[in-house]
Amino acid sequence: MLHYNLFFFLPCLNLWEHYKGDPIFYRKGEPPILNRSASKELAGELVGFLDGTRLEGTEQEIVRLDGKNYLVSAVKSPQLNWYLVDIVPLDQMLGPISFSRNLFYLSMALLFAIGISASVLLYRNVQRPIIKLIRGLQSVQRGDFSVQIKENVNNEFAFLFYRFNEMSRQIQDLVEKVLGEKLRAREATLKQLQAQINPHFLYNCLGYIINMAQMKEEEAVVSMAYNLSAYYRYTTRMERQTGSVEEEIKLIVNYLDIQKLRNERIYYTIDIPDEMLKQQVPRLLIQPVVENAVIHGVGKTYSSGEIRIRGEVSGGLCKIYIDDDGPGMNPVLQDALNRKMKEPLQEEMGCGLWNTNQRIMHQFGEGSYLYFTKSILGGFRTEIMWQMPLEEEQRHHPNIQGDPLHANDHSR
Repeated sequence: MLHYNLFFFLPCLNLWEHYKGDPIFYRKGEPPILNRSASKELAGELVGFLDGTRLEGTEQEIVRLDGKNYLVSAVKSPQLNWYLVDIVPLDQMLGPISFSRNLFYLSMALLFAIGISASVLLYRNVQRPIIKLIRGLQSVQRGDFSVQIKENVNNEFAFLFYRFNEMSRQIQDLVEKVLGEKLRAREATLKQLQAQINPHFLYNCLGYIINMAQMKEEEAVVSMAYNLSAYYRYTTRMERQTGSVEEEIKLIVNYLDIQKLRNERIYYTIDIPDEMLKQQVPRLLIQPVVENAVIHGVGKTYSSGEIRIRGEVSGGLCKIYIDDDGPGMNPVLQDALNRKMKEPLQEEMGCGLWNTNQRIMHQFGEGSYLYFTKSILGGFRTEIMWQMPLEEEQRHHPNIQGDPLHANDHSR
């Protein structure tokens, strides 16, 4: 009967051997039946442990034997009333788990290291070049076209940096060319506008000379010729597009003295602050306005004749007021004239005042202009306003300084 039951348990023994354990048959009070590979010393300690343990149908427990931990499993056979006991080293069972755990930790560490390396490479080779490109574009947006990107890279960004540097250099060259063309066009426009004003003034002067010569007014003819000579000495120096307010006022004095000889009713007062006299303005800025006041103001009636020229400096603006006591202008026509100053030149408009307004705008910007309103004398007022240039700008543009020679200077 025992042999039959042993034959029955042979597959079980082979199963335990598959897990590299040392199974034994155990029954309390009987010698154990050992596996061929089982250690007798270990089996003796195991039997001693089993003798002191109350076994039930199935038992499983971790026991320390021979200085090591073992997993002891016991299964009772009801037919034999014996226990099949297997003993397996605990580290043998947990070894694959520990290996898997350690492999997992190692894999995570490698992935972390690879991630850090990839982040560093990504930042150095991609993000940092992109940041440099963005900063370069922001500099270009602010108007700094001289920006250049310097970076030692051997990837696709090297081509982008090269093209960006080429682009900024070409834009810088283009801006300089456009600015130079703009300055030359501005200078040509000023010369053209001045050329349009000069004949306008010359025709009137020649008309005065003819009239006075016909009236045998030799003194007036001489005075007109003298002042006309001084005028052309002042205006034909085309290397200078500007003159000081003081020079302009001296030219106005010559002009008004000529008009006073022609019309005894004309009298004038001029009050210009000293700080304004040295200001540089376009040549013949005030003369067309004063001429307009004489011809269309005091020349329209026999009861008027006062011309008042006054200047002031306030709020960073230079202002010159030219007043007359003539008949003035209808408010509707006056508003229309102010609007026409901002429009292109039309055939029905006189070019004198329009040209003067254009010249002062070219010289000082759109914040400078001519404005027409009712005079405190009851007639017509023309206000010439321009923004006072900074001294820093004047120091950086010495070529616009006025000629020390005055309008009536005949010295060679």
